[in-house]
Amino acid sequence: MLQKKPTEEDGVYEGDIIDGLANGKGKLTFNNSDFYEGDFVNGVFQGKGKMTWSDGRYYIGDFAGNYRNGHGKYIDEDGTIYEGNWVGGLQQGKGKITYQDGKVEEAQWEDGELK
Repeated sequence: MLQKKPTEEDGVYEGDIIDGLANGKGKLTFNNSDFYEGDFVNGVFQGKGKMTWSDGRYYIGDFAGNYRNGHGKYIDEDGTIYEGNWVGGLQQGKGKITYQDGKVEEAQWEDGELK
């Protein structure tokens, strides 16, 4: 991902550039129409943010080093919601799945795999 000053190859960046890197609040719209809006630190997604994919999926929560890290909520294109913890971009530990029909299920995840 982004660890340098955003260029046209990355997409369109709107936000602060400090020492040649994205820092503070910003929005990066990738060339495939996916976008990240939130905190940047030294060119990487770090802190609170929202990643939205062009197919309708999105994630709202914590980021570290360009990955979903910490607590967050992921909404799939079919409306299924996963809320819980993430490590290195993968679901980890206890979480909650809410299905379109309103059914709620507690789940245990390990390295992105449902256990």
